[in-house]
Amino acid sequence: MDVIGSTRFDVVALKKTHRLADVIVATGIVLRPVGTNRFSARCPFHDDHVPSLLVDERDGHFHCFGCQAHGDVIDFVMRREGIGFAEACQRLSEAAIPTRPFPPAARLAATERRWDRLTLEQQVVMNTAGAIYAHGLWREAKALDYVRGRGLPDWLIRQCALGYADGHTLAVYLRRRSSLSVAQDLGLLRREGSEFLAGRVVIPELRAGQCVWFIGRRLDDPSDTPKYLALPGERPVLGYERAAGRREVFLCEGVFDQLTAVAWRLAAFSSCGTSLPPDRLGFLARAQVVYGVLDGDAAGHAAARRFGAQLGNRWQPLPLPDGRDLNDLGCLSDGRNTFFALLNATRQEIRTEKDNGA
Repeated sequence: MDVIGSTRFDVVALKKTHRLADVIVATGIVLRPVGTNRFSARCPFHDDHVPSLLVDERDGHFHCFGCQAHGDVIDFVMRREGIGFAEACQRLSEAAIPTRPFPPAARLAATERRWDRLTLEQQVVMNTAGAIYAHGLWREAKALDYVRGRGLPDWLIRQCALGYADGHTLAVYLRRRSSLSVAQDLGLLRREGSEFLAGRVVIPELRAGQCVWFIGRRLDDPSDTPKYLALPGERPVLGYERAAGRREVFLCEGVFDQLTAVAWRLAAFSSCGTSLPPDRLGFLARAQVVYGVLDGDAAGHAAARRFGAQLGNRWQPLPLPDGRDLNDLGCLSDGRNTFFALLNATRQEIRTEKDNGA
């Protein structure tokens, strides 16, 4: 029995009654079986492009091979919520993190929410959140300066409905309309009522003008919280409607890379990472060429090889100069001209190859 302050916590009992896998799944993270009582997932504690988090239920610990995060269920709650040991124990003891039954381990991956299949009530809440976030961005100078500092013009900020979660307005508004439970189920609000994306610039995925998903970017880089935080469930393709049915499309790795491409009037979409399962590539059926605008690091190179295998001769990697990403170029005075010079040269090479092949 651990005594913290004036409160006693049976730490051993907490760990037994709150399985690590259950608590992780309850936060919206998808676990995929990799063995008996062992799972992998994308780590929520860093910008994880490939599943690097191992969850081992045999002894109730997690370990990330990317950022080296390690611990048990209490450590996970402390890291995930940014709280101390005592508060983490308190939340577990009060079941602040849901302990509802979950599917058997082998079927955990199938529990992902599909954001293109929202109920009417859920869609209303998502649209409400999008409107509140969009309004909040123009009221928060620090957040607006950050977005503009990433080279994005005001017309794009409005067109793409970029926003800012101030941490309180959404909960107050939804409480008046008795919609808190819906927002909690969607992941917009935590069970205790705090905003999941609080303090972040929010980028929505829009389908037919409606917000179907959000991903948030923190304003400051030196932090022990993830750079990007997305609503739980299956991540939709960001910019799907801009690319579907187009003959020439641009696959961007990062969120702000995709926004930069849209600012340059390109048919761009983002996988919000470095992978996209083959069964989600059907919207590219009409694409004659898919330009890969990926980061110049090892993960980006590996992703280029994977997409090349999936897309065949339609895949055209577009390496950027000096290892920069597209948003880096977008922040330079001559960045747009540099990119289009590279793009036009690549287009000419493709035409030449076709002519020679003919």
